[in-house]
Amino acid sequence: MMFNFYPWGLSVNVVIPVSQKQCRVLYRGYVSDAELASQGAGSVLDTVEDQDQWVIEEVQKGMASSVYDRGRYSPTREQGVHHFHRMLSQFLGE
Repeated sequence: MMFNFYPWGLSVNVVIPVSQKQCRVLYRGYVSDAELASQGAGSVLDTVEDQDQWVIEEVQKGMASSVYDRGRYSPTREQGVHHFHRMLSQFLGE
C-alpha cells in the first residue's frame, strides 16, 4: 500500500500481487477539500500515479535479479517505513 498525502486529501494505491511476475494496482482518491485539488503536486494525480506505477514495475524487475537478496528492510534507509509498519501492526492487533 502507498499513501500519498496532499493538501486536498489522500490518494491510496493498493498493490495486489497476481503472480511472481505480475501485480495489479488499484488507485483510490479521497478528497477532503475540492478547492485545493488543482494546487500542488497532487493536482496532476495521473502523473504521480504513473510514476508510482513505474516504481512498482522497477521493483518487480529488481526482485527477479540474481543479485537480489530479500530481507526485511534496509537498515540505513527505511527506519521510518519499518516503524510505521510496526505501529500499523500493533494497531491492527497483528
